[in-house]
Parts: sequence; C-alpha cells; structure tokens
Amino acid sequence: MDFASSKYQCHAFHASLPGGRDIGELSVSPLGISYQVASLLGTLSFAHMELTLGGAENKLVFINHAHKPDLVLYTSDLSILKHPALLAHPECSRQIAAFGRKRLYGRVALITLSLLILTLPVLLIWQMDTLSGYAARQVPVAWEEKLGASVAAQDDLKNKRMPKAEADAVLTPLTAPLLQALPGSPYHYTIHIVNDSSTNAYALPGGYVAIHSGLILKAGSAEELQGVLAHEISHVEERHGTRSIIGNAGIYLVASAVFGDVSGLLAVASNAAPMLLSQQYSRHFETDADEKGVLLLKRANINPAGLPVFFERMIAEEKKALDKIDNQQAREAYKQALGLLSTHPASEKRMAHLRELTGKLQGPYLNQEAEFKALQDAVRKFVAKS
Repeated sequence: MDFASSKYQCHAFHASLPGGRDIGELSVSPLGISYQVASLLGTLSFAHMELTLGGAENKLVFINHAHKPDLVLYTSDLSILKHPALLAHPECSRQIAAFGRKRLYGRVALITLSLLILTLPVLLIWQMDTLSGYAARQVPVAWEEKLGASVAAQDDLKNKRMPKAEADAVLTPLTAPLLQALPGSPYHYTIHIVNDSSTNAYALPGGYVAIHSGLILKAGSAEELQGVLAHEISHVEERHGTRSIIGNAGIYLVASAVFGDVSGLLAVASNAAPMLLSQQYSRHFETDADEKGVLLLKRANINPAGLPVFFERMIAEEKKALDKIDNQQAREAYKQALGLLSTHPASEKRMAHLRELTGKLQGPYLNQEAEFKALQDAVRKFVAKS
C-alpha cells in the first residue's frame, strides 16, 4: 500500500452536517489527518490528537482533537494505525502502542475465560467431595430424617425387623456409649435389627441404622460389632449418604445447592433409595468413616481394634469360601452376597491404615461381652421365630 497517498472512508459527527453526521474521507500526510465530509473540510495536526478504539470488538478508530472539540471522526479501516506518519509522531505512536497492549490483554482475557469455561466442570468434579460437603450443610436435618425414614420403610417391605422394644432392650447397652460420645449431634438415632443372614449393616441419612442378624451372629466380640456401628454412625454424622446423592445430581444442582437452593436436590433424592441401600460409597467416604469411627470408639472408651479385626476375619472367611468354588459364575454370585465386604470394600491398604489408626491406642476399655452375648442370644431367638 502506498501510505503517502492513503485514503480511508470515514464517518463524522458535527453540528453543521445534515442530521449531525455524514460519510466522507480521510487522508493522512506528514502534516496531519485531513478530512472531507460533505462541505466540511480541514486538517487536524498530530499534536493534541486523541486516538481511541471503540465499537464492537474495538474495530473502529475514533479521532478527536483538542482544537476541534465539536468534531468526531471515525473509520473502520484499522490499517490507518500503521501509517508511517502517525507512527512517526510521538504522541500518536504512544497511543497506538497502547492499543496493541489493550488488544493483547483482551485476547488473553478471552483465552482465559474460554479455558475457565472448559475446565470449570472438570474442577467441579475434582472438588466434588468438598462441594458436596458444603452443599449437604444446606440441607435441613428434618429433610434428611424424612428421607431416611422413607428408605427404611422400603427396606421393611422385604426384610423383617425385630420389634423395637425387644431390639432396644438388648442393643441400647452396646450403642449407648457410642451415642453418648456424640456431643452436639443434630441426629436422633434409630437403630434396627433386621432378619437377614448376610453380614451387613447400613446407615441412612437422618440417623437410621440397620444391622443384619447375620452380622451380629458372625461378630466375634462386642468391640467388633461396635466398630462396625461406629463406622456406620460416622457415615451419618459426615452426611455421606446425602453427599452421595448430591455428587450424583449433576454439576448444576450441586452449584445451586452450594448457593443455598436445595430444591433441585430434594427432587432428585426422592429416587435415591436403591443407592442408599446399596451403600456404594466412594473410597474417600469409606476412609473418612473409618477414621471418624476410630475417633468415636476412642471417645466412647471402646477398643477400636475390633473394627479391623472384624474386617480381616470376614476377608479370611471370604477367601476360604471362594477357594472351594470352582464355577466362575457361582463365585461372582457369592461375592454379590457378601454383604459388608461387597458394599464396604476392604483392601489391604485400607486394613493397613486401620491398623495404623488403632495400633497406637491403649485401654483400659469397656468390657461388654456379657451384653454382647445377651444380644446374640436374643437375635438367635428372633431369627428362629421369624
């Protein structure tokens, strides 16, 4: 392009023009910027000239001059900013350099925003445990209790409970130390004994805990049973059931709950019974329940070693039983019926961590073997009668 004779289409705003504006032409020379718009003619010197960017995406160059404050010129031809005469003048050159920085900052901001939009869902998923914990605190305890009662009622349709008065008479001596070690808990616990031969227990939002008869009869001591109960109670206290619902609800609903709107979550949770009963918690939640359970046992003056002892004994029994099954399909069916081990996977790493948590703790501890034997006797009678 021959810059010496460059001309640029322009628009002008001035009171003398028809309607206050019109289209014309600019030309740039070493003397300044000359303009011709209708009958309006003149030349603006580079000194005291103000150049600004504007319009959509800063694609217009506006020209103002201190000596012509009532005149505004602008062009959409950005090549004017590369004219040697403009670049040679210090004032204009500084303004044009600032445009470059402004456009660079704009591009960086746009790229940053685009990356944020792309990575925000990933970051939310990565921090889902943290977000679900905050969102769960927005959920009223009364709603959790209602949900827990509803899910427990569904489980009652397929499993028979021991009558509450009978269960309380034999359970309370063993559960009271644990519940009394929960100062400030917002939950009122209801602990049931269910006639089910699987070695299992589960906790529901709101303080509902169920222990299968199979687990009570296979436990080897009061400490083993209380260790499992402390683990399940910790799931309730840390709101793992509610947080699992939140984690499965989707990023939009989680974000809404974080800011206090839990209506979407409450609607989703109405279909959460299967997930809550299967107790398929994340590895993080299981580790959290292990750690909080050990602390609860310690506060209750109960030997926390019972929890890893119970898991390790169940693992040994599982291995022994599986070794006797040759058919792969039958092996898989047996694994599905394992109860606690299928819903609370017990890896070697997890057992080592539990041993580390409990190995340094020392008694003396409560001795409740008599109460435990009374519980087992009552459960045997309940199972036989059922």
